[in-house]
Amino acid sequence: MAAPNLTYLRKLLGDAWVDAEVFGEKPSHWLGLWQKKDSANAWVPYTESLVQAVLSSKQISFDAGVLTNKLKSPDIVSTLAEMESAVFLAEQGFTVTFEPTAPLKGPDLRADWEGVPYFVEIRTIGRSEYEERRNSVTNEIFSKLNSTPSSYRVRVIVSDEYEPGSAKLREAIAAILTSLDVLKERGAKSARLHFADKGDAVLELPDGSLNDKHQSIMRRADFTVEFEHLGKQLAGTPASYFEPIKHPPEPVKDHERMKRILQNKRKQLPSGARGIILFDVSELFMLSEFSIERALYGDTVVEFPRVNSPGEAVGQENWRRSRNGFLLQTSRVSAVVFQRRELKDGSSKIVRQVYPTNRGDADTIRLNLAELKRFGDLGDHEHLSAENAPLG
Repeated sequence: MAAPNLTYLRKLLGDAWVDAEVFGEKPSHWLGLWQKKDSANAWVPYTESLVQAVLSSKQISFDAGVLTNKLKSPDIVSTLAEMESAVFLAEQGFTVTFEPTAPLKGPDLRADWEGVPYFVEIRTIGRSEYEERRNSVTNEIFSKLNSTPSSYRVRVIVSDEYEPGSAKLREAIAAILTSLDVLKERGAKSARLHFADKGDAVLELPDGSLNDKHQSIMRRADFTVEFEHLGKQLAGTPASYFEPIKHPPEPVKDHERMKRILQNKRKQLPSGARGIILFDVSELFMLSEFSIERALYGDTVVEFPRVNSPGEAVGQENWRRSRNGFLLQTSRVSAVVFQRRELKDGSSKIVRQVYPTNRGDADTIRLNLAELKRFGDLGDHEHLSAENAPLG
């Protein structure tokens, strides 16, 4: 397949950089790694289309040197989100400026509508440190098993004590490979490996006997592997990954992470202005509406009227939000936008969901319906627009 021309990326970044970092033999940049992995990948042509849109628009202003450095940086995904937002807002009719307060710190974009400025701060939220660790551990295990011929399928249950690249994880993987050899030799149909540390593991076979030492290892094991015979030899060992069920179950804390990021990003917005924070959450497939609203608007509280005696019927419950949501704590943010991108065949489908502030204080600028809809879909939050929301 012929390599794309990348006319606009070359115009902005230079031929030498594109040839070395996108099409070179040993690229270090994210775009080059994608191109080397798959010459038909969607990300390189999509980035080219965004650069073309920015460079060709008469409604978008930018410093070429600043944008060049941002595209060359490792954090290019955040830069793409900024470019997507700039192009989208320009198409809506805004006049858009990148880095409007540079060289001072400030918002990523300024978008003007008929002389009214809106300041937009953008952040891409990827996987958490916990999710990154889990993903790296999984990749390390699977890459070894995928290249190991066997006639078994394995189910790996790993605690969060294992770090990617650690000696303990390497020893655990080595124990899996040793177990596969043992099972092949014995012709076992199933088995379970209990691993606590190097030299501290036991392979439990259906017809085997276990002594006190084995039982002790099984109690301490935090890496367990179940083996199932498939009846035929495969070029690799298929595997699935699970985490142990925790007792008691731990609550989802996505809302706490979002609130921490929101508190940090609001500092980039000027006071007394129309401030927008946009989160690109395309990688967070499991992020729920419940977590988003909990972060922005506060915990849901259910209250029941007081009863005077054990036999008295309980009255109608009352549902409300507590006052610990992010938006009630700041006057700088008029709305938060959550963006999800689906990339296919070099083009994108982007869904933008708008969450207006519920703060009614006089120091907060609330946006009306027309303003809010220019940033995305309001869903069932129209009641929070300036003309619909009660004050206070």
